[in-house]
Amino acid sequence: MKTLSLTAALMGATLLAAPALAQQAPARPATGPATGSGAAAATLPEAFGDSAASARPQAAPPAPATTATAPDIARSEEALRAVIAAMQAGQIDYTVFTPDLAEQIRAQSGAVAPLIQQFGPLKSISHLDQQNGADVFRVVFDKQATDWIIGFNEDDLIAALLFRPAQD
Repeated sequence: MKTLSLTAALMGATLLAAPALAQQAPARPATGPATGSGAAAATLPEAFGDSAASARPQAAPPAPATTATAPDIARSEEALRAVIAAMQAGQIDYTVFTPDLAEQIRAQSGAVAPLIQQFGPLKSISHLDQQNGADVFRVVFDKQATDWIIGFNEDDLIAALLFRPAQD
């Protein structure tokens, strides 16, 4: 699979990204931007350095990066594995997403789900970083390596989901 055409497909209209990443859920206290502070939602500005991200309106400045704890990373990985499996099976459970993100995924699933299916079987997932309270993972499939961001809102629903080809 050519990286250039894949990059264009992923960075174009087929990206799944929530318009805002809300504060962390109380059940995940160590990962929020300011635990218990009631901080406002913020976008993930240029989360992957793409120019389209800088054109998105920002609700608030990004929160400082924090360190996730092992149970929080495990929760994010579990949710990401479930989302990827659902997309590959063509049976997306929209109840795990915020209403806004669910709507975006419904609109783009016809292009994104087949693309993820073409990546082949999932081989590995590893945590890379945390950005603005969201976790960044390297997801390696049989035919493609990708980087994903996943973030949750205060109700523990997936509020941000974004992927692109791996950059290393």
